[in-house]
Amino acid sequence: MKIKHFFTRRISTKLIALMLIVSVVPVMVIGFLSYSNAKNALEKAVTETLTVATVSKGHHVEDILTSTMDILLSTTSLAVFKDNLANIENGRNSEASLRTLALVMSNLVENSNTFYRAKVLNNKGMVVAVTNDLNNEKPGDNRSDRDYFKEGMKGPFISEPYFSSSDGVAQIAYSAPIYDKSNVPIGVLIIHQALKSIRNSKGRTGGIGLNDITTTKAGHGQTGETYIVTKDGLLFTESRYDSTAFMKYKAPPCILANVTNDSPILEPYLDYHEILTIGKAVAIKGTDWVLVGELDKEEAFGAIYKLQYQMFLITFIIIVLVTLLAWFFARYFSAPIVQLTEVAKSMATGALNQVFAVHQKDELGELGNSFKAMQQSLQVKAEEARDIAEGNLTIDIQLLSDKDVMGQSFKIMVEKLRVQFNEISEGINVLASSSSEIMASVTQLAASSAETATSVGETTTTVEEVKQTAEVANQKAKAVSENAVRTTEISADGTKAIANTIEGMNRIRQHMNAIAAMVVRLSDQSQTIGEITASVNELAEQSNLLAVNAAIEAAKAGEQGKGFTVVAQEIKMLSDRSKEATVQIRSVLRDIQKSISSAVMATEEGGKAVDEGLKLTTLSGDTIKTLSESVTEAARAAIQIAASSQQQLEGMDQVVTAMENIKEASVQAAASTQQSVDSVNDLQKVGQKLDALMKQYKLVK
Repeated sequence: MKIKHFFTRRISTKLIALMLIVSVVPVMVIGFLSYSNAKNALEKAVTETLTVATVSKGHHVEDILTSTMDILLSTTSLAVFKDNLANIENGRNSEASLRTLALVMSNLVENSNTFYRAKVLNNKGMVVAVTNDLNNEKPGDNRSDRDYFKEGMKGPFISEPYFSSSDGVAQIAYSAPIYDKSNVPIGVLIIHQALKSIRNSKGRTGGIGLNDITTTKAGHGQTGETYIVTKDGLLFTESRYDSTAFMKYKAPPCILANVTNDSPILEPYLDYHEILTIGKAVAIKGTDWVLVGELDKEEAFGAIYKLQYQMFLITFIIIVLVTLLAWFFARYFSAPIVQLTEVAKSMATGALNQVFAVHQKDELGELGNSFKAMQQSLQVKAEEARDIAEGNLTIDIQLLSDKDVMGQSFKIMVEKLRVQFNEISEGINVLASSSSEIMASVTQLAASSAETATSVGETTTTVEEVKQTAEVANQKAKAVSENAVRTTEISADGTKAIANTIEGMNRIRQHMNAIAAMVVRLSDQSQTIGEITASVNELAEQSNLLAVNAAIEAAKAGEQGKGFTVVAQEIKMLSDRSKEATVQIRSVLRDIQKSISSAVMATEEGGKAVDEGLKLTTLSGDTIKTLSESVTEAARAAIQIAASSQQQLEGMDQVVTAMENIKEASVQAAASTQQSVDSVNDLQKVGQKLDALMKQYKLVK
């Protein structure tokens, strides 16, 4: 619920809420502070108890490991181990040395109830002596692969816990090197220590094993416990809840990660057997082990939970009691207010006849009496308002006191209404006479407006007909203008064509002159060919004479001239062919000369025809140019006519528009005049109604 909504609720609701706030909030604050202090103190106590108990047990475990290692180191430093092991290794009096070592180790084991067995290995990892054979060990067995041998040759070493499958004992191994007189390791002494104290051969069980430390309840209440885990997080000591927990469960990672913190984990977490606990972890020096101390959440914080429940119960009881008390007082104080509120609501809606009674003798009773007096006063004012509404302005308003604002307002209203109604009555009389005069004037104006509208309508029709005639003339002028423009374009194209024709005729004339010159040159060359043909003919005749002379000479020579006879014949044949060719060439030349003569004549006639055509073309060009100029002038005139016609048409449009506006104005004036007539009629009617209404009011007693 929003705060602004809360403050709009009923007064009883707010009273209850305020009483709850005033009484419950301090209780809750005090309770919360007390709970917080108690919780902090309890958490501090739990933290100290758990930390002290866990650290103490961790120190106890470290003491056991340290004391056992001290015993082992003091034993390996004895000369009996050094000398006898050296004798055995060197083969000197081996049997006696073996018996001596076995006796010393047996005494060491029998004097402790946690030492399970002991053995000696040489520097090669072979078993030299052993206290018992419960693990089926005997001298000569190879143990070089064991960690207690490999690490024991280097220095003191504590092995990870392991479970002997042959005798069922959970144990750890301590090993330390045995040095010769030259301080060289010649073997390893191993002591196997049981995790739990056992009865030795002498019947004593007074010693304490690691399991005895972790299973004690000291510092961990009825549900908590302590256990030791390996470097892999596996439990190897006995659990209070499971005696077979050896290497069976794994500690929660969150508690192992808390080893480096001084404070325990107070946020509950699930332990290895799925119970919510808090815990503290400490590292065991000299090993990779972690000792974990845990306490059940319910046992650790049971007092806090109990305190929390008690605080809740007390707060709930206080809230219930305060609510009941607040409800009683709210009912006592709010009932009269609610009743007066309902009466006020009814009065606000106009109901002034509500019956109510407030019996308290305090301020609420006085408030009720004031409401009753106000109700009676309003009833009187309502009666006076009813008289005024009925038209009685002669009533006398009685004031309740000097502070009666409503009564004074009623009195002033009645006086002003009397004055105003007198003035209205006089105005109505003036209005009646004026409306009659306005009615006559408006009726005459309406008749004149109707006649004007009729005349304007006829004038508008005539102007519209003139506009249509102007539009037809404008269209004709536009057509003439367009035809003139096209004629101008055609005459311009004709002028260009004549110019092109004259230019072509000039080119033809030039070609004809060139052809004539070429024909003349061809005629000269044909004459030259005729001269050459005549020379060839003479040469053929001379060759013929020469052939005859050669034949004659050959005949004279007899047998020696036969060869000249053949030559003379060949020359004669050549001369004959030359004559024949000359005859043919002369015939061709004659034909060529005839053709050339015809060509010369045709060329001359063509030149004359070209000259005539050029003259005619030039004359046509001049004529077309003159025509083009005339057409251009006519086109300009037509364009001007079209422009003038367009301007005339636009002027007619403006005239038509103006006449339309005048016509509309006339129509509107006629309509307005008619509306004025109607308004005057209405005004007359209103004046009559006002006169009738004024007669209903009483202005004088």
